[in-house]
Amino acid sequence: MKYRPDIDGLRAVAVIPVVLFHAHLFWMSGGFVGVDVFFVISGFLICSVIVEEIRRNAFSIINFYERRCRRILPALFTMFFVTALMGSVVLMPPDMQAFGKSLLSSLLFVSNVYFWKDSGYFDGSAEFKPLLHTWSLSVEEQFYVIVPYLLVAIAVFLRKRFLTVLIPLTLGSFALSIWAVSHAPNGAFYLLPTRFWEIMLGGLIAAGASSGPSRRWVRELCSAIGLAAIAFAIVSYSDETPFPGLTALAPCGGAALIIYAGLGGGSTVARLLSTTPFTFVGKISYSWYLWHWPLFALYRYRVAREVSLSESAVLVSLGFVLAILSWHFVEKPFRKAVNPIGSRAIFRGTFAGALATAGFAGTAVATEGLPFRYPRFHMVSAPGEDEYDAAGGENCFLGDPQTHADWGGETCFVTKNGGPKVLLWGDSFAAHYVPGLRDHADKVKASILQYTLSGCPPVLGFDTLSNPPCRAFNDNALRIVEQFGIEAVVVSGRWDYAFKRHVTPEQIKASLSRLRELGVDVYVIGQSPMFGNQVQVLFAQAGGSIDMPEGWGYVIFGNDLNHWLAAAVPSGIHFIDPLARMCHLPTCPYRLEGTFMMWDQGHYSVHGSGQAVKSYFPYFERR
Repeated sequence: MKYRPDIDGLRAVAVIPVVLFHAHLFWMSGGFVGVDVFFVISGFLICSVIVEEIRRNAFSIINFYERRCRRILPALFTMFFVTALMGSVVLMPPDMQAFGKSLLSSLLFVSNVYFWKDSGYFDGSAEFKPLLHTWSLSVEEQFYVIVPYLLVAIAVFLRKRFLTVLIPLTLGSFALSIWAVSHAPNGAFYLLPTRFWEIMLGGLIAAGASSGPSRRWVRELCSAIGLAAIAFAIVSYSDETPFPGLTALAPCGGAALIIYAGLGGGSTVARLLSTTPFTFVGKISYSWYLWHWPLFALYRYRVAREVSLSESAVLVSLGFVLAILSWHFVEKPFRKAVNPIGSRAIFRGTFAGALATAGFAGTAVATEGLPFRYPRFHMVSAPGEDEYDAAGGENCFLGDPQTHADWGGETCFVTKNGGPKVLLWGDSFAAHYVPGLRDHADKVKASILQYTLSGCPPVLGFDTLSNPPCRAFNDNALRIVEQFGIEAVVVSGRWDYAFKRHVTPEQIKASLSRLRELGVDVYVIGQSPMFGNQVQVLFAQAGGSIDMPEGWGYVIFGNDLNHWLAAAVPSGIHFIDPLARMCHLPTCPYRLEGTFMMWDQGHYSVHGSGQAVKSYFPYFERR
């Protein structure tokens, strides 16, 4: 097909927001939609080539996959190799083993399924996964497995009436995507059936054999609306936007409008996208996408703290330089070069690269993360989540798929020492005080009733697609206050999670004021220490050994988060700052008295829970 420089420019519009979103730069909260723009572009280009060759009776499955190998695999295998080397230096054994699993899934182009099962794209832990970004490549490659045979079948059995089949399939995928956003949000994000319509949106333009709008004003209008729709999604969407579903229409429809308008001729937007800066970034966009994320993931893993603005800028620049090198020395020689590499060499190289990748990944998995690199790592182990299970049993600390109806009521009294009845309301960062309360129950001068739901900050009106029962759970807290004659409420949560999901100071004030209207005393426990990585990893990186009683690390929020929260607390309500009680900022202990204070990045272990309760929990008798 004829080269379209505006499509290369559109690739730049796709990749730049993605990179800046991952770098946490320039407030591009919806930069992730650049991936959706890529999907539409890929669908158009791939289907254009296949349909054109089918109409000329020149299509070959072998040639199609040879082109895919040339386009995708050389740069991908190079990224695999370098990332594996860097990971071998940086990653601790458990994370190296997880990397090996993700490498195998990426090699087989099923990493979207792997990460769907493993974690959410916007989870904090996802920022440490060097191959997370390959989920989108897997979606595209799965599409490439299906679409050639589908289009050939339509050509043979329906006399090339492509739209007769493709339009219903696209609409069906779109409807499934809308449904899944509410019922299975992670699956909707990662899996091909809910993303098929985005790629096929470009494919419909190709299969329709349209010459595009002939009138200039129509082209100008379509392309301007398209670019505005993409820009709107980039600056206004966030990780709490229901996505893909209906909201994906803006970036995908915008990309489709620009591509369609370009079929008919030039426009102002097309001229802009065809300028050298845009087309150059577009040409290296695939390599830039490949390289930027491993750099950020491994650097964040190693420094275990928030990456500064200057560090992000350096990483973005380094990724850009690597992309240029990859495009020039890896991509171009395997594509349309003066002396192109032969088909046999391509397939042999593909087999050799796949074998080497699988060998390394399999070894990393089988050996549990190449432990010979850090032989002392397993000598000091963190307590583990099984110890944290003491935080409330099955009916007091609720989790997916439980709702407030599953709460255990009277059985959830952690202490029963007379004194006031106190409700402990919050998420897992409220539940992690329960082991300490139980261990020191004789000194807690209150009857503490636990009411906690994982991933549900204690804010009335808070709603999130990742935890649908949360809103009703929080509303029910008010009924519990009246039902059990509660005299005081201790409110605790992972406040950074709430703020990232756009909880406002007004919402917090309204929630706390509502409690005060019920005539109860209210205590708000601020953000407890959070570290940039698992405490066992931090300790190993610091050269820790079993005879070292202490370990200190940088907390990732410092005073800013709790100062912001304290300002949202109305007068007359008690605010407790755990960082002021437990830390010497900017550092805080994650290991004391030869025992870890946390079992992961921020949840207290039983030992840490006891220390926190003794230090600052309300109603604890301190002498």
